[in-house]
Amino acid sequence: MRTIGLFAGIGGIESGFRSYNTSERLLCEIMPEAQSILKTQFPTAEINNDVRQLKELPDCDILCAGFPCQNISIAGDKKGMQGHESSLVTEIFRLVRTNKPKHIVIENVANIISLHSGEILSYITAELHNLGYSWAYRLIDPRSLGIPQRRPRFVLIASIVMSPKDILFPTEEIIDAYIDEKPTSESLQNNTAAAYGFYWTEGKIGIGWAKDSIPPLKCGSSLGLPSSPAIWDIHNNFFGCPSIHDAERLQGFPIDWTKPIESEGFKNSMRWKVIGNAVNVAVSSWVAQRIMSHLQTSKRLDNISHKRKKAKWPKSAYQDLGQDLFAIESSPYPLGVNYTPILDFISEPLTPLSLRATLGFLKRVECSTLIKYPAEFIESLHIYLKNQYGYIK
Repeated sequence: MRTIGLFAGIGGIESGFRSYNTSERLLCEIMPEAQSILKTQFPTAEINNDVRQLKELPDCDILCAGFPCQNISIAGDKKGMQGHESSLVTEIFRLVRTNKPKHIVIENVANIISLHSGEILSYITAELHNLGYSWAYRLIDPRSLGIPQRRPRFVLIASIVMSPKDILFPTEEIIDAYIDEKPTSESLQNNTAAAYGFYWTEGKIGIGWAKDSIPPLKCGSSLGLPSSPAIWDIHNNFFGCPSIHDAERLQGFPIDWTKPIESEGFKNSMRWKVIGNAVNVAVSSWVAQRIMSHLQTSKRLDNISHKRKKAKWPKSAYQDLGQDLFAIESSPYPLGVNYTPILDFISEPLTPLSLRATLGFLKRVECSTLIKYPAEFIESLHIYLKNQYGYIK
């Protein structure tokens, strides 16, 4: 099976498919730092730096595209199709018209479903319909696949040879699977978690709580810092951040996957940025496994569904060619909630949150009027400041 990756980043989608004996024919990525990684990790693939310069799509079985999310993400400008970066989704379909692959895999942030009434999603599905593809989409969180990172992402599969709904929706799925992310005094007293991840760069209006996991790795923070979220080790009153190696693992990559950035002379901080931009390999590997096993067995998987109502896009849906559009019940956890707790997952010691960072965060916490923090969390911050830095407020 031959793959082509548009907006390939550091190869998150392609790495997942590689595990199932696919070969990468072409990878297209404009960011030089990411290109340096692709050239090292995919030495036999042709590397192109601008999707807009491709005249036609070479022959392939699977087209992968994690197109830019800057104008779609909650943290972005929310311009949608009017944004310079996310409007590049149109390049996918310009190229598909030149040479149709059997399958298309598209990944993006969850906000694509609701932003501007699903404007970009409406465009994508209309284009797929006009090109003769059946399609299905859903949200997938890697915490269903062993990875302790809260990172629900939109994944769409389109195909001209099978029904993608059979790929994306396992019959054994627990559709009401749920994780209660926010710590409370009651949950802390009952020891329901050993740790919580959060954004230490925030605190006034949001924090990104993640139970026994971390919130999404990002390419930058609200303070403009390329760094990882923090982890509160509850029982040790410790606050620290994962290493760059564990950040790679939290995206499903092997350690030092992004090291070519350093050897090519780019800033080391760019490793954090490209990791934050990446597609999680655990998610793409699960998608690849589903596609390949379906190709081998041709087993049909049925699922209960219902017709879409109103104009609002559901969290999961599908449309087989020539059929009605259906919503389908699902959770972000196709295999249920099934992940290794973050303190057990990390392979290297957490880097202590610095005195300056901790004091700045604590100040934002104490002046916040929008978030109710458990008293135990604030007390733990003070204990950490005293134990780690001898600081008493």
